[in-house]
Amino acid sequence: MQWIKTNKLIVYTILFLLVFSLTRFPRIDRDTINPDGVNWHYRSQQFVNGLKYFQFDKTYQHYHPGVTLMWFTGIPVEIAKHVTQQPVYNNSNFSMFDTVAKVSLILVQFILSLFSIFLFSKLFSLEKGFLIVSLFTLEPFFIGNSRLYHLDILLTLFVLNSLLLGYLYLNNSQVFGKKFPLGLVVGLFLALSFLTKSIGIGAFVFFVFYAFGRGFISKDTHIWKKVLLVTLGFISFTFVLFPALWVDPLYYLGEIFSEGERVGIRKGHEQIVLGETTTDAGLVFYPLIILMKLSPFILLGFLASFKKTNLLEKIKSLDIYLITFYLGYFLIMLYPSKKVDRYMLVLYPFFAYFAYLGFEKFWKKSKALVLILFVVFVLYPLFRFFPYYFTYYSPIFLSAEKAHGVIAQKPFGIGMYDLKDFIVSKYGDVKLGFIDTKPMEAIYPSSKVFDIRVTGSGSYDLIILGPNEILPEELVTKFIYSNSMYINGLEYWRIYVKEIN
Repeated sequence: MQWIKTNKLIVYTILFLLVFSLTRFPRIDRDTINPDGVNWHYRSQQFVNGLKYFQFDKTYQHYHPGVTLMWFTGIPVEIAKHVTQQPVYNNSNFSMFDTVAKVSLILVQFILSLFSIFLFSKLFSLEKGFLIVSLFTLEPFFIGNSRLYHLDILLTLFVLNSLLLGYLYLNNSQVFGKKFPLGLVVGLFLALSFLTKSIGIGAFVFFVFYAFGRGFISKDTHIWKKVLLVTLGFISFTFVLFPALWVDPLYYLGEIFSEGERVGIRKGHEQIVLGETTTDAGLVFYPLIILMKLSPFILLGFLASFKKTNLLEKIKSLDIYLITFYLGYFLIMLYPSKKVDRYMLVLYPFFAYFAYLGFEKFWKKSKALVLILFVVFVLYPLFRFFPYYFTYYSPIFLSAEKAHGVIAQKPFGIGMYDLKDFIVSKYGDVKLGFIDTKPMEAIYPSSKVFDIRVTGSGSYDLIILGPNEILPEELVTKFIYSNSMYINGLEYWRIYVKEIN
């Protein structure tokens, strides 16, 4: 029996690795160069320098704070610098360093996903664990963000594992053995959630309130011991893994939350919703994002899971535990003025879990229907949107243009390598004007890339505009439309040439 169980685990792991690799690694060296990713390359360098030269204050680089990302990718990039003897980033080697960072991040995501499967297997079975995690792992928009050099998938997986570990701990489950201090592991993952993005502190707050609430209802007078152990683990691991706190913990913690409040809640983030430009997309933004960026397969399964379900009968179940946290996260995220589609990725495991429960009801009755829905709404888009899964939109919105008219797609450095090749082949080695210069500057001579908002129009030969970007009215030199590059059905990059008198 143990031999069968071991072999099953090996087979499932190999299959999951295959699926994970085929959706993450192809063309990863020529994928999106998002401007935030360019920033994180710089921040990771500073983070590593802070460790190397004992300047621990440099390990604070941003209010997010992205500490986990910098640990996971900064060190592999530093090793690559020594191996290749190229200590400085330039437009010739950026692709190589970017690939090292992304591959390192994807490998960490794979390990965290396997850990999620392991935790689900403790709650259900190995098969169910693989299926639940595979459901959100194969979501096109989730894959697109998984291939980015960014924080959101890390946060999603750390939060999910924190919640599952916390639930198992409160139910006295023996995850690693009877005498293993599971509470410290819960604290570790809660700390990693917070050290990835400051909003991750919500998972810790939720655990504390849920644990005390559960203890009060069940009259468990010893619940405080479990909460104390988790809290000690959370504080200890946060302090150990974030060297800036060794220098001045109160100052840097204050910076994280004050900057998060200023940028995330008050400052806002420009979005175009239903054709209107706004810095606060309002209550409708995230419901629309869920409809647009989540596949109909997951949505149908999610809705099916609540059919004829008496929630009151499950008040002490994992279902209510997850509903309470994820609904709370969704409602809290409605409040800040800064709204970004990626912030809903945290909900994907929640939707996948309930989608599995929904399809489990129908599997015995109609296997063929479930498989057809999976092929049409999950597998087909994996070919249709390759490699730019970040631009995924649900077929509910009929076309890229119609989806773009509801919530406008951001440029975000999509297709930058293809754009560069297109420009060089058609226009030669010319000077370029952008609104956001960072992505192209990373792979094109920076002396030939200009910000059209601050640099005179006589300095560049072409202007390249992304979706919804417009030519500045104050340009002295006249530029005329020349060409467009389409990505997944959307006119993504428009190229304007300097008019010759």
